[in-house]
Amino acid sequence: MKKITLVDGNSILFRAYNATAYPGAKVLQTSTGIYTNAVFAFSGMIDKIIEISNSHMLIAFDTGEPTHRHKSYDDYKAGRKEMPEELGSQIPLIHELIKYLGIKEYSMAGYEADDIIGTLAKMAEKAGYKVDVFSSDYDLLQLVTEHITVHMLKKGMRVVETYTPETLKETYGFSHELFIDFKALVGDKSDNIPGVPGVGEVTAKKLIAEYGTLENILNNAEHIKGKLGENIRTNKEQAVFSKELSTILTDMPLPFDLEDTKVGEVDEESLINFYKRLELKQLVISYNKKNPEVAATTAETSEFQYKAIDSENALKSLLNQDLAIYFEFSDFNYHKAELWGVGLSNGKINYFVDSETFLNSASFKAYLESSKYKKYTYHYKGTKVFLKKLGTEFNHVTYDLLLAAYLIQSSIGKQDFTFIAQQFQITDIQYDEEVYGKGAKKALPLIPSDYEGHIAKKAYIIHKLMQQTLDVLTERNQLSLLNDVELPLSDVLADMEYQGLTVDLKELENQTKDMSLRIDKLRTEILLLAGVDFNVDSPKQLGDVLFDTLGLPNGKKTKTGYSTGIEVLNNLIDHHPIINLIIEYRQLTKLYSTYLIGIKESVFEDNRVHTIYNQALTLTGRLSSLEPNLQNIPIRTEEGRQIRKLFIPEPDSYFVGADYSQIELRVLAAMADVKNLKQAFEEDQDIHTVTAQKVFHVDTVDSEQRRRAKAVNFGIIYGIGPWSLSEDIGVTVKEAENFISRYLEVYPEIKDYMTNIVEFAKTHGYVETLLNRRRYIPELSSKVFNLREFGKRTSLNAPIQGTAADIIKLAMIDLHNYLKDNKKKSKLILQVHDELIVEVVKEELDEMKEVIPNIMEKAFNLGVRLKTSCDVGNNWYELK
Repeated sequence: MKKITLVDGNSILFRAYNATAYPGAKVLQTSTGIYTNAVFAFSGMIDKIIEISNSHMLIAFDTGEPTHRHKSYDDYKAGRKEMPEELGSQIPLIHELIKYLGIKEYSMAGYEADDIIGTLAKMAEKAGYKVDVFSSDYDLLQLVTEHITVHMLKKGMRVVETYTPETLKETYGFSHELFIDFKALVGDKSDNIPGVPGVGEVTAKKLIAEYGTLENILNNAEHIKGKLGENIRTNKEQAVFSKELSTILTDMPLPFDLEDTKVGEVDEESLINFYKRLELKQLVISYNKKNPEVAATTAETSEFQYKAIDSENALKSLLNQDLAIYFEFSDFNYHKAELWGVGLSNGKINYFVDSETFLNSASFKAYLESSKYKKYTYHYKGTKVFLKKLGTEFNHVTYDLLLAAYLIQSSIGKQDFTFIAQQFQITDIQYDEEVYGKGAKKALPLIPSDYEGHIAKKAYIIHKLMQQTLDVLTERNQLSLLNDVELPLSDVLADMEYQGLTVDLKELENQTKDMSLRIDKLRTEILLLAGVDFNVDSPKQLGDVLFDTLGLPNGKKTKTGYSTGIEVLNNLIDHHPIINLIIEYRQLTKLYSTYLIGIKESVFEDNRVHTIYNQALTLTGRLSSLEPNLQNIPIRTEEGRQIRKLFIPEPDSYFVGADYSQIELRVLAAMADVKNLKQAFEEDQDIHTVTAQKVFHVDTVDSEQRRRAKAVNFGIIYGIGPWSLSEDIGVTVKEAENFISRYLEVYPEIKDYMTNIVEFAKTHGYVETLLNRRRYIPELSSKVFNLREFGKRTSLNAPIQGTAADIIKLAMIDLHNYLKDNKKKSKLILQVHDELIVEVVKEELDEMKEVIPNIMEKAFNLGVRLKTSCDVGNNWYELK
């Protein structure tokens, strides 16, 4: 028996979108801002449907144009929300996907997808086909017969209800032929079909069980007692009309026959490139796993040529030229990773060197340390740290593909090598997951040829993309950012990471023990106040206790239970003493697990933590860190600040910390040429007092006026609006709006800057720092209001925050060079936001207290005076 699968495309499409765009979810996008969440989910759902292996298949769609139902009933589907722009933009991509899958799709003006499915289902049934229908629209259950099975999707493809005549009767209590009568009685809110008022599913089932068809129910309406009978008699015409609206057509004209729905060949090359273009890495990997013959034809080793080097003599003969070099590590944390191999390329010939040959090669070590030949690489900083641990320096590196790609498009730096290669139209390279596996299963393949070409090809790609990316950077006036900022900074960061920070293990033990005891005590007090035993760490159980057991007001339920976020808890503080305990409990457990335990797990054998600075991650150019994250240790509470006591200098040394003062305001003053601000900074005045004097027209400023001026001074950098400012300073929205207006009257240059920079971003698609670092802002062209507003705020802030980041990077380079050139024992060990921390030996302390601020203040000619504050301490905590 032939089989055909019919898919309700619109139903699947909306379910795919809503499953991945719920409130709080980060909607999947490409690095250039193209929405792909619906494509990703739709592809997965269709893939599951294809597994049924029917020989024929069609996906039906609505056209969006009025149908015969709209013409007969003006309110049909009235009130439905408009399709979200994020979904609408993906519909052409969905059609492209279906084409590559070799599946026929169809839509026809004047008809709905249901009508297409109904007509084809009956046509196929008559021709002797077995029919499978997939949808989440229960209207289609009216099609169920012995040969037509309807599958209702409940949770993606994880939960599917299958309806045959038998299962439909078990569920509803009547035969499948009567389902349309059931729909006529209950109506359909989603389609605005009225049905009979007062008749729900339970009542409809009873009526059908007793009388059968709608017509028979209406004929016996006089015998139905009470309000129900009255409603049926009053709404006879409406019931009949509801049945007409609900009835799916099974005889619409179709310009094709069943054989035209035969599943065709998958256009595998186009499909894979489509997935790669949309940066849907998991779909590429998944498809290749299911179709290993495809993976084999697209793998780089099939066409890519390389030579495996396994001897010192063979290796030595290569090391007399400029080379692209790629080091493959077993883990992204190169501080503890193993070397899996090295790729080399001169652009014409490509090589693979196994780890044992490399580690035992004196000639390779000499080559890496030599300044005679240029080296081109990927992730220079990480490679340099790894080599330093082996006692080898990595010198004369003139190009880093990761940094170049990051400068061209900052959103792609966080991705892996293959992803970056794809952004420059190189698609014939596998993902690391395809070669090595993932998670606990990640390992070097037993057969060398399974990975040698993969590693060698990465070196080839570095060489191949070098000139292309350098040309782009040159055209954009960004070459100096690579050569004078990012590459030298990699040297600085590598030394900082290698040096690490000493941890006071005794202090760590004491804080961990004390914090654990406090958490246990709080947990006990919370349970006593609650009066029931529950898991305090479970948001769901906590919500049930707060709003059901204790009966606190304003509980808001989500799909997973009551919301218990900090805003909810803050609003409940006055309602029950348990709330303050819960807030404190959460603060302490966060500090305990993320920082105390996190730091403990990150300590190496040298009693130091060696954090990883992310040089190519943030969109603004700022540095971030992880394993452990030293930049986000909370300092608003004393418990958070205490964690900084864990980090101490070496014996006979101190920590010297120098922090830029109000650097982003100074950058704003320079970029917007704000004369009053520039003068105030030049004269070293209190900028918040100056602002308050001008805005409030007073000579003497009280603390509240200064606080408000400070809030708007810093808030304006982030595009703060009246509502947010009102929340920050405790005034009405109208008062905040007036305050912002007066502020912009005092500093009209800022108002002009805000207008001009947003217009520039709209016209060019990006904004720039003073050093030409770009951030692209696709949100400005969105049809979604909130996204456009986010784009405007980003346009204002990115040039300022990015310039501040560039300045501190220059300061780090200058300070590092000073310490190195003057053979100082002191070492730069930490960068946090606008602060640099140096471990200073005792005999250099007086000099460093002058040198560090001086270097930082002269790092960049901003046109506005840069100022720093400097502190000395015996641990990080003491640097106030």
